[in-house]
Amino acid sequence: MSKPASNVQGAQKKFAFPHSLIIIFLLICVAAVMTWVIPAGEYTRVEDGATGRMIVDAASYHRIESTPANPFDVFTAIPRGLSEAGWIAWMVLIIGGSFHVIESTKATRALIGKFMNRLRGKHGAYLLPVLMLPFFMLPAITGNGESMLAFLPLGILIARSLGFDAMTGLCIVTLASSTGYCTGLFSAFSTGTAQSLCGLPTFSGLWFRVVGAVLLFAAAAFWTVKYARMVQKDPKKSYCYELEQQSGDEGEAEIVELTLRRKLCLLEFLLGICTIVYAALAGWDFKTRFPAVFIIMAIVIGLTAGFSPNRIADEFVSGAKVVLVGALVTGFSKGISVILADAHIIDTIVYALSSLVVGLPKQIGAMAMLLIQSILNCFIISSSGQAAATIPIMSPLGDVLGLTQQTVVMAFLYGDGFSNILLPMNASIMGACAISGITYPQYLRRAWRHYATYMVIGFIMLLIAATINLGPF
Repeated sequence: MSKPASNVQGAQKKFAFPHSLIIIFLLICVAAVMTWVIPAGEYTRVEDGATGRMIVDAASYHRIESTPANPFDVFTAIPRGLSEAGWIAWMVLIIGGSFHVIESTKATRALIGKFMNRLRGKHGAYLLPVLMLPFFMLPAITGNGESMLAFLPLGILIARSLGFDAMTGLCIVTLASSTGYCTGLFSAFSTGTAQSLCGLPTFSGLWFRVVGAVLLFAAAAFWTVKYARMVQKDPKKSYCYELEQQSGDEGEAEIVELTLRRKLCLLEFLLGICTIVYAALAGWDFKTRFPAVFIIMAIVIGLTAGFSPNRIADEFVSGAKVVLVGALVTGFSKGISVILADAHIIDTIVYALSSLVVGLPKQIGAMAMLLIQSILNCFIISSSGQAAATIPIMSPLGDVLGLTQQTVVMAFLYGDGFSNILLPMNASIMGACAISGITYPQYLRRAWRHYATYMVIGFIMLLIAATINLGPF
């Protein structure tokens, strides 16, 4: 007997992964259910004489009267979360809009394009780390990796001209930029948000993140060079050999001229980044002055590029639309901690998590935090959203385990960043696969080596951070 046509059509429909906001809403519902199951409890907070910060007294946990959430609380948690995390959401919108104005001048595209084209026709895998460096550094400084997708066609073109394949081009651009994002050197979205929620000075601990960045870049370059040399020796070993057979001379990339205006835009962009670095070292207010610097950069660079005020505003709005979901996810995610905090079960969760590693060295606790953040990142892709949802739990857990808050932030950065390299929910990864013609399974075959190596580096870095009590606190 044949199946009804409607059933056949239904079977042919592909599974659509739930939208980020749906996942967050479901997690809010789960949090509400947890308030009926998990008993309320709390730690006593005491002031740290060295830093003035209120920290958890690890031996003070005690039960208190339960106040579980009702169904209406699930919905009020969303606007309350948006209100409490409002500064983060606005920062995401402002910086996203400002970056779009800067990117629309095509100044950075022209600079990288000119640099890469100078290397066309030259042979040798030793050039690949040089090509990867700018794609690694930009997301490490700005926290914006999605814009690097615009360079992927050019990266593939250069890789093929050097005797490699499209997968090598994807490694040069996408894997390098994803790795740079993991470092969080000056990322307002990940590092800035997490440190602010922990009470740390903005972008403190930079030297330690730099050490991690060097190790991560070395690992990314090693695996890329190793793969490229394998393809160069035997093209049939390419992970996308069939794609290379079909490519021919296709894939021409747009070449953007590096005009005087664009050179001036690049100079202004560099001055803006230097201002941000100075602001971080000088202790400027992260919530207001950092977004203000980005607004100034957008206006000045837009005018230098010859944009009218209306064009600058239009580009800013377009950029804000791109990151709007991320801003909403931040607010929705804060709703999770609102539910948990109102029911006084956050400390109970911290107590339960700490009991799993009680008696173990704090170094093991730091590594466990990295694994927990990696799992949570499967559900909350937005870095600022994940920080808003998890740092309120991880921060006191760090106190209980004897870890500094800077170590907690490092566990968050690596847990959020490393798993993004593999997740199909990551727009940068799936966008790169679509642009290059490389299938997701082919990409995974290459990327898992990077991920495994990065996790080892992350464990080592956290072990060191926990051992030296990475500060300032």
